Amino acid sequence: MIKVVLLTLSMSSFLFSDVALVKKMSGKVEVKRNNKIIKIKIGSSLKNGDIIISKANSSIGITFDDGSRLSLGEKAIFVIKEFKVKPEKNEFKVNFKLKKGKAVFNSGKVGKLAPKSVKFHIPEGVIGIRGTKFVVEVR
Repeated sequence: MIKVVLLTLSMSSFLFSDVALVKKMSGKVEVKRNNKIIKIKIGSSLKNGDIIISKANSSIGITFDDGSRLSLGEKAIFVIKEFKVKPEKNEFKVNFKLKKGKAVFNSGKVGKLAPKSVKFHIPEGVIGIRGTKFVVEVR
């Protein structure tokens, strides 16, 4: 029983730990977390599992823990499926999904240390980074 409780606690701390900060924002942007809509502002923390939704005439700039930066334009839906960059433990796993909208991604430490660990899913494929920056749009 104790092992189950410890495993549950460790998984919940991983799933809900802060992985990024909102650095810029204009218009109306929301985050769906645990089936609840959360209003965010500049300085808000983002977590694994968060779904970022930008409305019309809105945008958001996000900085991840390793220095990676992401910008989303209006009417975007973006999922932080998993972000885990721990160079001291040699753990790298970045898994994002852009369901709709336009995104600009510029990798931080992960792009230099483990570029093959970055997955950026779009409806009809996956982008693997070779350099450090790309732009993608999903309609």
